[in-house]
Amino acid sequence: MADEEEVGAVEVPLVGNAIGNEVPIVGNGIGNIVLRDHETLETPSCRIDFQGKQSHILNTGNSQIVLESQKNSNVLKVKQFDEATPGLLLLRFAYTLMAVLMAGFLFVFCVQLILFLFLGLAIESGLTSKQNGFNFGVFFGTLLAIPSFLFGLSNAMTIAMAFIADTWNGQKLMKTVIKWDSVLVDWLSCVVFMLVPLFTAGISLASGSKDWWEHATIAWFVCIFLYYLLFAAVTIYFEVDGCFELMRYHGKVRSTYDSSTSKFNLKTATESIMMKQKSLLSGFKIANYIANSSEPQTIETDWRVVEEKDRFVATFGLLSRITVVCAKSGIFYKMLDTPERKYTIDEARGYAPFVTSHSWGLEKMYCRNRQSNLVAVVDGKSAMTRNQVRSSFICYFLGFVTTLFLIAAFLAWFESSPAFIGVICGLYILYVFSSAKNAWAMKHIYGELKKKDKTNQTSTLGQVRAPFRINEANDRFCWIMFILEFIFGYVLPMITLFAAGNYPVGIVFGVTATITGCRRFFSSVVILQELGSLDGMELNNTIFDEDNDGELKAEEEWREKHRLGQIISEISSGVKRKFWMSLYAFFIVIFCAIFMSAVALGSNAGKTIGQDMSDNHEYLGSGDLQYSSCQLGQGIVTPAGLENSLVDFTFLANVAYEDPNSTEVSLGKWFRADEDVSAGDALTDGVIDHQNIVDDFKTEYEAENGESAVTYKFIGFPGESGRNLGVVTIRGTSNSWDALTDAQLWSSAALAQYVRAILPLGNWLTSILPYLVKAVSLIESSRLEEVAFYKQTTSFIEHLKETSDLYDNIVITGHSLGGGLAMISGAQTKVPSIALSGPNALISRFTFEPQITPEDLEKYTFNIVPDRDPVPRIDDLSQNYQRIKCLSSPNAPVDCHFGKRSLCEILYTCGSSGRPVPCSCVNEYDYPEPNIIDDNGSTFAENCS
Repeated sequence: MADEEEVGAVEVPLVGNAIGNEVPIVGNGIGNIVLRDHETLETPSCRIDFQGKQSHILNTGNSQIVLESQKNSNVLKVKQFDEATPGLLLLRFAYTLMAVLMAGFLFVFCVQLILFLFLGLAIESGLTSKQNGFNFGVFFGTLLAIPSFLFGLSNAMTIAMAFIADTWNGQKLMKTVIKWDSVLVDWLSCVVFMLVPLFTAGISLASGSKDWWEHATIAWFVCIFLYYLLFAAVTIYFEVDGCFELMRYHGKVRSTYDSSTSKFNLKTATESIMMKQKSLLSGFKIANYIANSSEPQTIETDWRVVEEKDRFVATFGLLSRITVVCAKSGIFYKMLDTPERKYTIDEARGYAPFVTSHSWGLEKMYCRNRQSNLVAVVDGKSAMTRNQVRSSFICYFLGFVTTLFLIAAFLAWFESSPAFIGVICGLYILYVFSSAKNAWAMKHIYGELKKKDKTNQTSTLGQVRAPFRINEANDRFCWIMFILEFIFGYVLPMITLFAAGNYPVGIVFGVTATITGCRRFFSSVVILQELGSLDGMELNNTIFDEDNDGELKAEEEWREKHRLGQIISEISSGVKRKFWMSLYAFFIVIFCAIFMSAVALGSNAGKTIGQDMSDNHEYLGSGDLQYSSCQLGQGIVTPAGLENSLVDFTFLANVAYEDPNSTEVSLGKWFRADEDVSAGDALTDGVIDHQNIVDDFKTEYEAENGESAVTYKFIGFPGESGRNLGVVTIRGTSNSWDALTDAQLWSSAALAQYVRAILPLGNWLTSILPYLVKAVSLIESSRLEEVAFYKQTTSFIEHLKETSDLYDNIVITGHSLGGGLAMISGAQTKVPSIALSGPNALISRFTFEPQITPEDLEKYTFNIVPDRDPVPRIDDLSQNYQRIKCLSSPNAPVDCHFGKRSLCEILYTCGSSGRPVPCSCVNEYDYPEPNIIDDNGSTFAENCS
């Protein structure tokens, strides 16, 4: 009967802390047993009598497991059926795809929220004049909003991940958190995920609309987003509700309440807050040891017993050490006579999956969650084989060595110094040292277990990390910290955000902070860790006060515990939440670094002087097929009559970076003008730097609208009527405030592109991206909109068109940020614009005021796109652009963004046609030395010395 007993081992997950349906199964070879549903099951099981057999049915994922026994038989058969069909999987795939899109744009919204928070700080710190002097109170209050946003936005994304998983699994969690009939939940999902978008598409098609796909996908997205909000609302409610249920009905605290007391009362609220504060503020020692035994394991709560465990190591952090000092000094703390055990979520839920010879997998072992309980069966029946154990440890250390090697190789590819590579590798080794040490210890103990005499008992091995409270904060200190957190974490940030006029972010903060505060202080996670189980919470249900059927009670008990257990493990705690907190913390650090740099350097840093050039040398062209846009076509007036005009506009885009004192010299060299400066602002008869027109306009505009850090020049090329030209050249990113502006204008579009890229069939959703990016931009306050750089450049172009009679033709150009602004202003004012490495505006077109159309972008904008330059690939390219080569090293893609390098590439490929050659083309960018024009003149090296 060995095989039959082995089959019976399948019942192990249904034993221990069992609850729910009780089904007697007779004669299975191990005596009469009762199968009861545990809250970790996805759905409650059921029992049926079919064809003379008793069947116990468990559903998991898209599979069905059936425990089947015949009457008067001692055999228990285990069957598994796959219920997934291609049609079901295809439908779930479509549902999940849109759920991922919704979550992606929720992520974009969260990043934009953090960005706009720092842009508001930039305004208050004086980087613009949208405030009257530096307001420290508003500045400080805005900073205090960051922690609440970090927690709130991380939780929003964690819930979104749970929503995606639930969508793929057929809304199983939704059916437990919404106390409706499961049929109603399925019909609601059908309406949201299928009927509404299909009927929207049908109506659009019937009406002859060419945008039927946009209408259908937008309706689909909106429905799924509303469904997500419903999912989030009910999960948050039951998370907080679970805290009150545990505090009122758990066996450890139930006796402290009168039997008629409801769960929602002042006592449960205050005790929940106090338990949360004590858990947060108390000092803990962490007991790390390896548990191995041939006897059933229990959760060890005695510190003295734990100290005797194999490989025992006690650790406690800096804050815990501080609490010990305070406790010994009698300040706010008291030492506990005996350390008190704090349970982990897995321990409280009875979650401990087994690794046997049948469930082992190399990838599964390497990628497992090392923070979760895992019991490895190392001896006895179904024990892992020696090869499996060896492979697990070899794979772990091989993964460590491989990761270390790739980090070093990646840094070496970027030509990092050996010292820097050593530091980074050393930090990684320190990061994984503890884990590697534990893995080696477990391997050693495994070897010792295998040397012992063989028995029929099952031996297990597992790493345990058990927290023990060593001291406790007093009630007074807990309430003081609660009040301070409420004032500085909620009240003050709320007041300052609204006082600063940042109303959209203030409203979002109010909602986010309120929800975060409720989940933080009425934390079911903390209550479960302190009480150690979910026992008793089902007593809140009225069904247990009535003489109802036992199976109905059991199913309701399963529902109560499963619902809260899933919410706690999948949403309120775990690696998903930590991942999103780490990711948003990364964005906060990046934006904070840019902001601090902007404050330190100011908004006018980044000016350069002109570059050295040789006017006795020329490039004749590469000899290969030249760029089709070397000579720009109809609609662009050529400066100074030169046909090869792409070179000139590339040069003028770089001129915007130069200090005004060196601009005249650079223009004179490039256009081979006389060196003498005439009266006024005229440099020569052929080129004029109209700095006075720019200064006069900025003074008038900023007096009315506030100062802006945008920098631009107005270069004139006089000529006969119809052939004269004025060029507005806009400076690109040259300081940290410019970088914040880049993020303000294009971060939503860039993140939307990433979301589209990771989605299967993501290109099908391109048509709705502009609408979603526009929706995200609604959180931008009016004050942030007013300091957007493009507003001033657009106003300047309109000013030139309306008031200036100097030039019949206007063209806008710029590099990087300046190129993006040039295309925005060009499309808005219907003036030709030529961008060099500029971010585009097709996806973000609805976020500008006035909005721009794809037709205007196609008609009035042109972008020069160097290979491997990431900036002109932000947002989608419009119709007119020219790709050019970049000869920089592949490990330096940022070099491809340099405007001077692009100028050299166009000069070399298209030919200089009488323009001088910058010395940097040869000396810095490794282009061949140009041909000499006058053999009697100086060499290129002499001119560039």
